[in-house]
Amino acid sequence: MFLIKFGNFLNVFLVLFLVSQGFSAFQAGAALGVVGVGAFIGNAVGGTVADRFGRRTAIAVSMFGSSAATALVPLAHGLVATTALVGLVGVFAQLYRPAAGALLIDVVPEKQRVTAFAVLRLAINVGMAVGPLVGGLLSGASYTYVFLGDALSSLAFGALALLTLPGGRPTPHEASPAEATRPKGGYRTVLADRPYLLFLGSMVAATFVYGQSTATLPLHVTDAGFDNTTYGLLLGLNALLCVVIELPLTKHTERRNPRRVIAAGLALLGLGMALTGAMRSVWLLALTVVVWTVAETIYTPIANAYPAEFSPPHLRGRYQGAEGIAHTLGGALGPAAGGLLYGISAPLHWTACAAVAALGALLILGAKPTPRPTTPTPNPEPVHTA
Repeated sequence: MFLIKFGNFLNVFLVLFLVSQGFSAFQAGAALGVVGVGAFIGNAVGGTVADRFGRRTAIAVSMFGSSAATALVPLAHGLVATTALVGLVGVFAQLYRPAAGALLIDVVPEKQRVTAFAVLRLAINVGMAVGPLVGGLLSGASYTYVFLGDALSSLAFGALALLTLPGGRPTPHEASPAEATRPKGGYRTVLADRPYLLFLGSMVAATFVYGQSTATLPLHVTDAGFDNTTYGLLLGLNALLCVVIELPLTKHTERRNPRRVIAAGLALLGLGMALTGAMRSVWLLALTVVVWTVAETIYTPIANAYPAEFSPPHLRGRYQGAEGIAHTLGGALGPAAGGLLYGISAPLHWTACAAVAALGALLILGAKPTPRPTTPTPNPEPVHTA
């Protein structure tokens, strides 16, 4: 996971690459939007592949497909061909995500899952903090190196998956007798799980609000009279705090009621974002970053592990895929709606962020998993003595 986030150069540098090729900012933004559509499809397909063919297979297919498609991007000619290719990258690049989450649930004991997801986020945050710096150096030489570097990181992850990860396909004995006789259902079962839909709604709200850190926060920083360097330092503060405080904080939050922890985190996220609009100095802006970063470290590890409370073993991939779709949807709506509201009225925009976060907190409080039948422990075979 560190490798794939370290080498996630395409999303970071795609717009700059397309503009350097002579395309307009609008065309480049549209191409990036197609990557988001591909990610939406990749999460949905990835959940099915993970459940039917195994977690390791899904990760390998995702990484090798992403590697091949990304390496071809510099060779594409024309906006249509390039956009179609990066859309394919979006599909393959996200196909692994449900499998990775499901595999972690498969192999980590229930009491350690929240900590495991926090450790996973540590690897992700370090990769995302260091990777763009290296990508920037590569882009200074050639954008071809940027895409080849991304392709190589995906190739390395795929190889590691095949060589080191367990297959991760649930075996029939993991399901209870009641679940074994129940129709498989696929995503129909996920969509019929009303408490889980409430959880997914809260995740759409959370990602919508958190997405303002890259959508409208830079606009506010510029309107306050600061340059891009200041904005970069604020994001650096966010990454540093996540690395330093998330694991210690998780040791305390994992013992609490998960719905209340997530709700508290979302409420604090809304407060931090709402305060942003009132801040006009660097230090006060940094304080708001601290507030919503603490919120992020409170709710995210718990929320990442929470789908395990809903999903039967044979549908873990689909439940993880649905969560990925929720985040993708929130990530698409956040910049679009946020940018529109900010253009109409900045104070209205930041107030709306608080309202959306509050709605997410209310939704998660109602997202109580339906108890599932437990698998009875089989009687041991009799021991025959001579």
